[in-house]
Amino acid sequence: MSNATDGDGADSLDSLDSLNSLIMALPKAELHVHLEGSIVPELALKLAARRGVALPGAERGVEGLREAYRFASFRDFLKVYIALSNTLQQAEDFSDAVFGIAEGLAAQQVRWVEMTFTPMTHVVQGVDPDAMLAGLADGRRRALEQLGIEFAWVFDVVRSLPEQGPQTLELALRARDQGVVALGVGGPEGPQWSVVPLAGVFERAHAEGLKSVPHAGEQHGPPSLRETLDLLAPARIGHGVRCLEDPELTAELADRGIPLEVCPSSNVALGVVPSFTAHPLPQLLAAGVELSLASDDPPLFGTTLTEEYRRCVSAFGWGPEQVLKIAAAAVRHSFMPEDRKRALLAAQRSVAQAHASLP
Repeated sequence: MSNATDGDGADSLDSLDSLNSLIMALPKAELHVHLEGSIVPELALKLAARRGVALPGAERGVEGLREAYRFASFRDFLKVYIALSNTLQQAEDFSDAVFGIAEGLAAQQVRWVEMTFTPMTHVVQGVDPDAMLAGLADGRRRALEQLGIEFAWVFDVVRSLPEQGPQTLELALRARDQGVVALGVGGPEGPQWSVVPLAGVFERAHAEGLKSVPHAGEQHGPPSLRETLDLLAPARIGHGVRCLEDPELTAELADRGIPLEVCPSSNVALGVVPSFTAHPLPQLLAAGVELSLASDDPPLFGTTLTEEYRRCVSAFGWGPEQVLKIAAAAVRHSFMPEDRKRALLAAQRSVAQAHASLP
């Protein structure tokens, strides 16, 4: 390894510093991030104290909760995720959660976020749907007015609880004027959890103008993706990285231009891939699959959106042009109005030219 005082080493450090500066400065869109899984420990403790909710490790304060965030299995992950969800009970909780998450995103220059939210997780626990929707709307308003970041919502259904689909759609339609743009599917994947029972719900959602953005091809491979493509007419797919196990399916995704929302650190943390450097993101790009980079449940996976970019630079040798290309893809794949897309893409290009001397 060269020392920093060596010519090549100094040039390399300068290049890395320039890339880090570009990553931080680029105005971005984030398309795959969950509200409940984005609550940082400090905010979680505040919400839990307000409602008397016990969080794993919280008896040892922020550090104890932060340690609980470093889970050892998908079951442990769900335990923490559900505990975080339980801290959201009244309108002010939802508003404060949204605004707190927005502060973290705004610090990363995220200008547009399509945030996944699972409404029935809260409703079945007795949360008043009106209070819940009012809180989301208030947090969204505060984020736009005070931070300049705009939230759009993806209301999702837990795959193993398809009976919650119709009410999820009803809530999504009620909140369309507060930014709901799509219906999603999350939760455990596997042959026992088919999306067949949700096909009619998604058909109605399409008829009402909502997009389809289900998770698929993460814990379960090509069969889950095939069923999703055939039954849910996705505009994008969350994860989808195991499509590479079926070359014909991969080619279909590329030919149809259906983008994937790729969350590398999440895939590593949940055991989908063994390490960041082993992630198939470069193979997906080489196969012509459209994709954007996202953070999923960032504090639970020890990451942020900007950190995902940095890790890709380190693992895959990305330069400024690839960073800009991926950042632009998130804007193009988003559901923001076309004039907003054009403006944000122009802003990205301007920042890239200033930071990386791109032509």
